[in-house]
Amino acid sequence: MQILNKALVVSALTPRQREFIMGIQSVFKNARVSGIVTISGQIKRSIDEEIDLFGGDSAQIERIKKTIGIGTRYITDEKTTTYDLTREAVSKLMEMAHLKPGEIEGIVFVTQTPDYRMPGNSHLLHREFGFPKSCVAFDVSLGCSGYIYGLWLAFSILASSKCQKILLCVGDTLSKIVNKKDRACAPIFGDASSATLIEKTPEESPTYFILYSDGSGFGQMIQPAGGYRLPFSLETQKESADKDGNIRNLENFYMNGFEVFSFTMTEQPPLLEEILLYSQKNIEDIDYFILHQANTYIIKTIVRKAKIPISKVPYKTFETLGNHSCASIPATICHELYDKVSKQNLQLVLQGFGSGLSWGACSLNVNNILCPSVEFYKSK
Repeated sequence: MQILNKALVVSALTPRQREFIMGIQSVFKNARVSGIVTISGQIKRSIDEEIDLFGGDSAQIERIKKTIGIGTRYITDEKTTTYDLTREAVSKLMEMAHLKPGEIEGIVFVTQTPDYRMPGNSHLLHREFGFPKSCVAFDVSLGCSGYIYGLWLAFSILASSKCQKILLCVGDTLSKIVNKKDRACAPIFGDASSATLIEKTPEESPTYFILYSDGSGFGQMIQPAGGYRLPFSLETQKESADKDGNIRNLENFYMNGFEVFSFTMTEQPPLLEEILLYSQKNIEDIDYFILHQANTYIIKTIVRKAKIPISKVPYKTFETLGNHSCASIPATICHELYDKVSKQNLQLVLQGFGSGLSWGACSLNVNNILCPSVEFYKSK
């Protein structure tokens, strides 16, 4: 396993094309995604049941459903955590792949809603499944770009070590930190976690990544209180309403919708062009473009700007399951493409964007992978 030299990969591009791609670029070969399992929250919520949140205005709800695509979502109960969902996903994946604990040599766990401040959720998995001491385990705090970054880390570990199999776990239970009276966020976010198996393979199948970050936008998606900069207190629990009537406190998740939308429209369409350019592929070469399920309007606007046919872009996951943060991309694969990726040889482009600000894209091949449809968590 080796990382291809970036200069060699883009040597066929013109100087202007090379200059166009500004993000961090990596290409890996001899590794593949071989399985994905997603577990969703067990409680169904519908925007139609939350009419009081919109002042009883059913017409407004219908407009939101039509434009943004909000429909139903699934969240966890108070006792079910990100780790609980992930444990079920890992257990199912290991059972399907006939894996023994000793075969897993790395765990990358991406979440912004961990069970404990310390230790990380990766070590809870390590303990429960009895993975060997030689199995590296660490957590990564990223949101909606987390699956792309997590894949990049997993492929990097395989490329730079003797590891053969890596588990990438991504999951969030944002419903626990979103204020139920925040109508800008509460109807959007669902809870889910996914486990992905990445392993070395003798066949060469290049996987391409482009990654970006912009810390100047860190405050656009944030949970202001709860860290050591601003610890929880009686003051941080005080609720207030913004100019649009959204109610939250400093302990709740906050998203600046206007700025996030502006960032998305500015950065995401060009990124799709970049990943195609970098992987030396055309739109026709890609079977599906799987974007973070921010909302239906955003997905359709990005692909329209990028001149990608909507027939190549799954978008129903947001409408039926909600925005799953870092688990959004694998949830979409398991929800809308499970019957295809498990039976066909497909070329995919994945794209994630979110808190940080951070964003990235990946071009990869999947060929008859293990991928059941999304399952719902069963409370213990």
